[in-house]
Amino acid sequence: MKRKAFTLVELLVVIAIIALLMGVLMPALAKVRQIAYRMVCGTNLSGIAKAMLIYSNDNQEEYPKGGYADSGWSKDGELQNWADQDGKQWGKPGSDVTITCSFYLLIRYSDVTPKQFVCKGDVGTRVFSLSDVEPSALQPEVDDVTMVWDFGKQQDTKPKYWPGQYCTYSYHMPYDESDERPGFPIDPGSNPASPLCADRNPYLDKNAAPWLEGKDCKGDADEDAPTWQPPPDSYYYDPHKTGNSACHQREGQNVLFNDGHVLFAKYPNVGITNDNIWKRWTSTDAPQTAEEWEVLPTPYCSDLDKPGKTGMAPQGIRDAFLVNELNKDPKTN
Repeated sequence: MKRKAFTLVELLVVIAIIALLMGVLMPALAKVRQIAYRMVCGTNLSGIAKAMLIYSNDNQEEYPKGGYADSGWSKDGELQNWADQDGKQWGKPGSDVTITCSFYLLIRYSDVTPKQFVCKGDVGTRVFSLSDVEPSALQPEVDDVTMVWDFGKQQDTKPKYWPGQYCTYSYHMPYDESDERPGFPIDPGSNPASPLCADRNPYLDKNAAPWLEGKDCKGDADEDAPTWQPPPDSYYYDPHKTGNSACHQREGQNVLFNDGHVLFAKYPNVGITNDNIWKRWTSTDAPQTAEEWEVLPTPYCSDLDKPGKTGMAPQGIRDAFLVNELNKDPKTN
């Protein structure tokens, strides 16, 4: 009996149909995957909110803040020292510290895992492990727990990755860097509508650089750059969503508020009085009177690509300013 077989034409037709179906389904699957990343990312932030509340209950109603009272933001993207001579605390009074070391306090004292600080939509991040730290950087074990004070790098050691590559999230600027108008880091008793944490600030993100450089914070006007429309309309205008976080394809950003709820915001102007969470007001242009608070504030660019003591503290409770460590070697700027 003669066996039937597919002809070459039939095989080509089947292959073409499969290729067509794959072409239709792949974008949909990619979209579903990104939505899943977004949801997991929001869950991470929700867990961080609970850990912060627990931490504040044990620390005089204050959210985690690395360093000492006079510590500033380290322009090197790393702690100046892991511990003092007694191994009790990082550095010494006056040492500059990182945003990530504030988050790391939740790992040390609130049972949060390093994995919870990584969003899969944030390209290039990895989960922190002590194996990524040089043995010389590890502190002596206390109660069988090896001590470190930050994600990754320390001066005088050469691990491959930097703290900003282990932590996706931004934090309401905790350090008082402004002499002209001191900042006011929020605490559990602050306005519930104050943004506390969020996805990575696009102006401190190498993944957002391709569409931001030369368009907004570099002083060059561009029609794609986010702007505020002048009165009487006064609304945030960003048709190409260039001012959104890169973690979720510029579709928006997960934002954790002080009351513990997480919102996926389509635009970053979700602070009190529609404040832009990625930018701060200058000390001269921030609202001073009750009447001025009613006017939608114009977001101003900071020298965000040069972290350090540049007056980048939040100028008030209403001026949300969320920052993070760079996800690359800061010394390559």
